[in-house]
Amino acid sequence: MRTFRRLAALWSIALCLTVSGCFPWYDYNSSHNYGSKRHENPQDTSRAYQTKQQYAKVSHRIARLEMNQFLSEQVQALNGVNSAIVMMGDKVAYVGITIDGTATGTKSGNSRLESNNYGLVKGLYSPNTPFDDGADPSDLITGSNGADTVMHHEHLSHMFKQKIAERIRSLDPTVQDVYISANQVFVNELNRLAQESWQGRSLEPYREHFMAMVEKLFGTDPTIPNQAEGNGKE
Repeated sequence: MRTFRRLAALWSIALCLTVSGCFPWYDYNSSHNYGSKRHENPQDTSRAYQTKQQYAKVSHRIARLEMNQFLSEQVQALNGVNSAIVMMGDKVAYVGITIDGTATGTKSGNSRLESNNYGLVKGLYSPNTPFDDGADPSDLITGSNGADTVMHHEHLSHMFKQKIAERIRSLDPTVQDVYISANQVFVNELNRLAQESWQGRSLEPYREHFMAMVEKLFGTDPTIPNQAEGNGKE
């Protein structure tokens, strides 16, 4: 009987811990958690990314395109970011990131990963080409290996993008706007531009292509704020 009582007590404790939340736990937004439903001090600051696009149509026409290595490294240092490339179009920052598991809440609830990291036996980079383990060296992400990407920038959580934009603006107050995406094609294109920049080459020959790409990716029409933006939570 005594053994039965002990087992019953242990079962009750376990049930309390897993179901009733009888132990202290942390579920507030932080540098490791961008998607909490709770926050001690709900965000009362204005949106730091795609700011102008909240109210009116925007243009992605730029006169100068260059990579900012310093900002790239600073964004990459954030939890949840695996890699980051920051391109400056005049005074606007265009940020291409990949995501890792060093933080939670980086993606919205309806996001779908583009990457396939299932440890497939055949085909190092793609199961569709099992006898070809080659990959384009300019591609940072192949879709079958590497860090995570998501197709649409709205599938990144609001607070995650907010923290990235705030980091950029705090380090460079001259930045007038910030656009952030983890789209695979966008990330790979920025990686190609970065390689050109690292070689000391001008990015002027790629400016027109870049403008067309970001216009297609982010659009020019005003965005519609979601509920998470309105109450400062995701």
